[in-house]
Amino acid sequence: MDGDRPMDEPAGTAGRRRGRGAEAEKRAGALERLRALRQGGRRSDSSAPAYYIKLDEPVFDNCDENAYQEIVNKRRKEAEDFIENDEEYGDFGYGDDGNEVDWTRANHYSSSDDGSEGLRCSRKKKVEKKDKKENNNNHSNRVSKSSASLSAAAAMMGKQRVSSMFTSSTFNKKSKETDKVKCESIVDDVIKQFAPDESDRERRRRGQTNHLASVRPSKVAPTVVNSVRSEDELVSDKGLEEFVEEKYPENNVGAIVEFSKIEVKEVEPEVEMKAEAIKERKEEKGESVHKLNAKISEEKKDEALSAMAGWKALKSEGDGNVSGCGEGNNGFSGEGQSEFKLDVDGSLPFYILDAHEEFYGANMGTLYLFGKVKVGSGYQSCCIVVKNMQRCVYAFPHNSIFHNDEMVKLEKDAEESKISPSGFRTKLHDVASGLKNEVAQHLLNLNVSSFTMAPVKRQYAFERSDIPIGENYVLKINYPFKDPPLPLDLKGETFCTLLGTHSSALELFLVKRKVKGPSWLSVSKFSTCPATQRVSWCKYEIIVDSPKDIRISTSSKNTTEIPPVVVSAINLKTIINERQNINEVVSASIICCHRAKIDTPMLASEWKKPGLLSHFTVVRKLDGGIFPMGFTKEVTDRNSKAGSIVLVSESSERALLNRLMIELYKLDSDVLIGHNISGFDLDVLLHRAQTCKVPSSMWSKIGRLKRSVMPKLTKGSTIFGSGASPGIMSCIAGRLLCDTYLCSRDLLKEVSYSLTQLSKTQLNKDRKEIAPQDIPRMFQTSESLMELIEYGETDAWLSMELMFHLSVLPLTRQLTNISGNLWGKTLQGARAQRVEYLLLHAFHAKKYIVPDKSSSHTKEIKVTKKRINNSVEDGNMDEVDNNDVNFEDETHNEHGKGKKGPAYAGGLVLEPKRGLYDKYVLLLDFNSLYPSIIQEYNICFTTVERFPDGLIPRLPSSKTAGVLPELLKNLVQRRRMVKSWMKNASGIKVQQLDIQQQALKLTANSMYGCLGFSNSRFYAKPLAELITQQGREILQSTVDLVQNNLNLEVIYGDTDSIMVYSGLDDIAKAKAIAGKVIQEVNKKYRCLEIDLDGLYKRMLLLKKKKYAAVKVQFKDGMPYEVIERKGLDMVRRDWSLLSKELGDFCLGQILSGGSCEDVVESIHNSLMKVQEEMRNGQVALEKYIITKTLTKPPEAYPDAKNQPHVQVALRLKQSGYSNGCSAGDTIPYIICCEQGTSSSNSTGIAYRARHPDELKKDEGKWMIDIDYYLSQQIHPVISRLCASIQGTSPERLADCLGLDSSKFQIKSSEAVSNDPANALLFAVDDKERYQGCEPLTLSCPSCSGTFDCPSVFSSICINGEKQTKMQQEKSTCNFWSKLRCPKCPEEGDMGRMSPGMIANQVKRQLEGFISMYYKGLMTCDDETCKHTTRSLNLQLVGDSEKGTVCPNYPRCNGRLVRKYTEADLYKQLAYFCHLLDTTRCIGKMETSARIPLEKQLAKVRPVVDLAASTVQRIRDRCAFGWVQLNDLIITI
Repeated sequence: MDGDRPMDEPAGTAGRRRGRGAEAEKRAGALERLRALRQGGRRSDSSAPAYYIKLDEPVFDNCDENAYQEIVNKRRKEAEDFIENDEEYGDFGYGDDGNEVDWTRANHYSSSDDGSEGLRCSRKKKVEKKDKKENNNNHSNRVSKSSASLSAAAAMMGKQRVSSMFTSSTFNKKSKETDKVKCESIVDDVIKQFAPDESDRERRRRGQTNHLASVRPSKVAPTVVNSVRSEDELVSDKGLEEFVEEKYPENNVGAIVEFSKIEVKEVEPEVEMKAEAIKERKEEKGESVHKLNAKISEEKKDEALSAMAGWKALKSEGDGNVSGCGEGNNGFSGEGQSEFKLDVDGSLPFYILDAHEEFYGANMGTLYLFGKVKVGSGYQSCCIVVKNMQRCVYAFPHNSIFHNDEMVKLEKDAEESKISPSGFRTKLHDVASGLKNEVAQHLLNLNVSSFTMAPVKRQYAFERSDIPIGENYVLKINYPFKDPPLPLDLKGETFCTLLGTHSSALELFLVKRKVKGPSWLSVSKFSTCPATQRVSWCKYEIIVDSPKDIRISTSSKNTTEIPPVVVSAINLKTIINERQNINEVVSASIICCHRAKIDTPMLASEWKKPGLLSHFTVVRKLDGGIFPMGFTKEVTDRNSKAGSIVLVSESSERALLNRLMIELYKLDSDVLIGHNISGFDLDVLLHRAQTCKVPSSMWSKIGRLKRSVMPKLTKGSTIFGSGASPGIMSCIAGRLLCDTYLCSRDLLKEVSYSLTQLSKTQLNKDRKEIAPQDIPRMFQTSESLMELIEYGETDAWLSMELMFHLSVLPLTRQLTNISGNLWGKTLQGARAQRVEYLLLHAFHAKKYIVPDKSSSHTKEIKVTKKRINNSVEDGNMDEVDNNDVNFEDETHNEHGKGKKGPAYAGGLVLEPKRGLYDKYVLLLDFNSLYPSIIQEYNICFTTVERFPDGLIPRLPSSKTAGVLPELLKNLVQRRRMVKSWMKNASGIKVQQLDIQQQALKLTANSMYGCLGFSNSRFYAKPLAELITQQGREILQSTVDLVQNNLNLEVIYGDTDSIMVYSGLDDIAKAKAIAGKVIQEVNKKYRCLEIDLDGLYKRMLLLKKKKYAAVKVQFKDGMPYEVIERKGLDMVRRDWSLLSKELGDFCLGQILSGGSCEDVVESIHNSLMKVQEEMRNGQVALEKYIITKTLTKPPEAYPDAKNQPHVQVALRLKQSGYSNGCSAGDTIPYIICCEQGTSSSNSTGIAYRARHPDELKKDEGKWMIDIDYYLSQQIHPVISRLCASIQGTSPERLADCLGLDSSKFQIKSSEAVSNDPANALLFAVDDKERYQGCEPLTLSCPSCSGTFDCPSVFSSICINGEKQTKMQQEKSTCNFWSKLRCPKCPEEGDMGRMSPGMIANQVKRQLEGFISMYYKGLMTCDDETCKHTTRSLNLQLVGDSEKGTVCPNYPRCNGRLVRKYTEADLYKQLAYFCHLLDTTRCIGKMETSARIPLEKQLAKVRPVVDLAASTVQRIRDRCAFGWVQLNDLIITI
């Protein structure tokens, strides 16, 4: 055993023994000899000594009790002699804690758990023998020892249950799991009788902590440092306290069962000394340890702002009020109609909230309407099952059937009442008999048994060219939805096409019954469904046999009030199953508000009222683990304190899911809330229910429809932010889904839309993030597990508070009421569907047949058609069938990589007059330009005549108002009315009206979008082109009017606004000028209005869509100034906070109005100060963080290796994070470099990007790349802001930042002029003129060396100077006189070059330049982008030319320019001509010097002429050097 190891064993085997003092060594040796002699037997106290030991000094000191206690205390303080335990858990090995030991007792140490069975048996027998000798006198002592043993065992088992120590050996592994669970629970109950209470453990832990604090160990011997070397990294990563608590858990204190109480306590000082030794060692080698070169600020969280503290305070205030979920909502309230509040006519008032349609199976076409009915004094959930829905299909006949003389006469007779209406209909049926017979045959072929057909008059005005425009007779066909649909592309002898074949039953119901969003309906002729036949989980369920029995309710006393709804916020805490890489639920929390208003905003004081809120949490054990000691008591205490069940513990994930579904059913929630609940929580819940085989009677309670089969849980649309997948939405049918993540993205503009960020910025609350890998550790103690539960409840509460704060329910309800779509779709951000249903209702009211909705199935058909028709990959696009509307866009979406740009020209963007303006600038803006153009020119499907060749149509001449103008006019008038009501309203009514006017504005402004969106049902490219064309003309005519008629300077214009430079310092005069412009412009139009949108005191105009200005605003008649930024780097997310702060500072200085010298000096000083702080590590880590949003899952990026945020997201996923690394999430990262390397020597920035948490945890390997931030984050921002400021330059700014200024000189020279030809035309001398050109490089045929060839003229001139000068220029200056390689020896013929050889080498180089030009490389002119490509981007943005938009648009607003332009090529050709020139150079010489040079040039000219003529011939072919006079003048 470990306890019997000899004290004199070799150092190698006792490497962990602590060094001893000299006196201690003597005593130890004597004790060892004494022990060896005593091995032969034990002597009694009465017997005489059988042996004597002669000692130089006495081994034992004789002393009284007090002296002995002093010695013990002294040794405890010194804590000098100990040997670290050999075992993994510390307290089971051979340990010397410095206490006096009774050597007369054998087996005083408890052996390790890792020993053999023989050792265990031996130890057990000895313990039993000892217990017998003591005659069982200390029963309580034995109980405490047993308790300590069990505690130690629990600590050793970790996640495993203690009971498994017994059950694994007692019960057969093949036994049933239910028996095993019973046995485990029995053993757990037994353990609880002996295990220490949580309060005892806490008291003992505090006592040990206090004791440790008082111990100051002496200097530690080197052997101790060596003994803990392997745990060095653990201490550095986790910190000292975590290391001590984890390596020596408090449960292990009771493991040394043979120690007395005092001796058990004394184990801890040894741990303290070991940790101190590690700390000292770390400090000693501190010089070699690298530290992070940034400040990691420990934020002191204000408890008042803590989200968890707020939730706890709300619970404590509402003890008994913030209660458990349920409220007695379980069960149904009977089946009779007598409980309903019915109207006078016997109809049932029903408030509709949601609707669902079954698309497949036996119930195909059946509708389920979910909402509220009034029962007694309250409202209960109700489901209406609408049966017998009919399809509505329109067959368009050929023109010959109804367009003939017979029909004309028949219609005339009907108008003149010569024929009765019934007689007219009979004759109409006779005319359509052939059409009816053919359609009937097609229906019979599909086994359609019952159908009706009738000729009706309808209008069509959309994009199908095979359907006649205008009002015509069509055949209306009705048959049940249970029968299959007619084929989409069906054609016949008497009809050309069908419309409405695949229209959904829900769409037909909403449009035909005129149901527009959440509203009161009146239901007649209904029957109550028996409980055994119910298909929903609602409190009430009724059946309606005909949709015509449901109508919009007229005002009655039962429908004056809008019922409140039940909203429940859900939050899940999950862990990653590393084996399967899936999320598993460990806890689920629900916060419920039982009466939430949907017609008006709710203040916090309203929805937090006592009795409105309830909460519930269910938590389970981890697999193979147990709940920590004391947790069951905590659960009981919490439930008893709340007066209801608010916390439940379950043994498995399946039980947790069952319990969660039961609670959701009890709550009967109308709305489910969560942050990213669409993208994560519901997906995990349903997948785990599927995996854990939760019965359908349970998992279906997450919605309101009873289901037997779970729909396919496929991923949703790949479009970013598109909401939950269809499968999830089908599962929760009947409950609305409010995802605060999606809603905040629509309503707010934030850097990040995480719950932590939104809680901080919107709710002013601090939320703590819980990493997935930390959750298992939180199950180790009762306190940490309760803390995890609090975090889950707090997150659910925050998402609910955010929903109320943003007034999501009232706003989305208003939008739905205006548009007439489903509320659930509006909550999911379906903006296109809102406009679609608005137009559906409007056109249906005017008796128009609307176009079919393009589904994925129809797109596949069209793609197949196109491939068949063309039969080759690159066939003629003209052969594509005209029915393939939007086909061009669909194929692009299928094969294209990236975002598709607009297929037509957009708004006009004028070229800005760059510079700093220090006088007032007026910003004049057209109100709702595109909706106003639609009204101004009566642009509509029904009024604009489209051309078949796709040309932009003409403005309509019709005076009859179209549907779109009428619709917009109605929205505008309603908004004006609501805004007028707001002026007289107060309190909560103002907020309610404000929400209404916002909804009207959003709807009107999104009307144009449906015309230009290629996937829209009402896509009409000709109309969209006509609207944008008119917008461009209106803006240009406004600019002309202001400049020509009013003599004002327009410095910039963009789509719907212009900027006018007033040149005035007086704000009153500037306003007067604005009023004059407004008056002159507005009198030209009927609906268009221009208004003063901004008044700027100073403005820095940099480029298109990029400017900053000091804006003057007014509050209560008093002016105040704010800085407005548009498109600058500071407002983009992919810039660090440091660059934004510096940019803001420089911007403030530039716009301050100070002198140029002071501004420049201030900027330079601030840059020098910041770079010094950065290099000294004095800048906070948070300021280096760059954020970027994932637009798709990180695995889906084809260029992931070049994207820093993608690399960080991939690492987060590998670490187990479930949130924060999916599509739509904002990823924070910092660019780093490895310790001891620079950024220039490191790999690409994508591989050097690190999450801030990674840097905080690991301060050794990585450090922040300061040079990257100075050159790529700070310098571009500052240099662009200072481009128009005199007294500074990019190289001067680089110098202030400690960068190599030479790298920025080219940029400054490029900024001198925008004309690339200026360098050739206006340069002072040849050196400046040809700066940047490539030299003429010749290759020697002998030595294969290369050298730069000098110009002929300079070579001749140098040869004419003194010899000393010639020797200095010896390298290549003699080439033209000797025609030899300067690197070859002068003796012999080596290195000689013939004129032909020179000419060929010159021609080869020139061809290389020409080839470079024709490669057509394009590069972005934005310094931060510099994207290079050979492919042209043909999308149009503003007034940009085709092929100039950067492929990174809209992330980059730069323009593509040629990397090697025609000017560069011509300049290079001209330079070679200059080098080989032997004629024109004479004219530059003085007359006296010409004669000797002419003689020397005459000798060289024959050699040079061949090469010179070659260059001149190629140069003259370049069109850049020629001017076509025919283009400038007119010949007579």
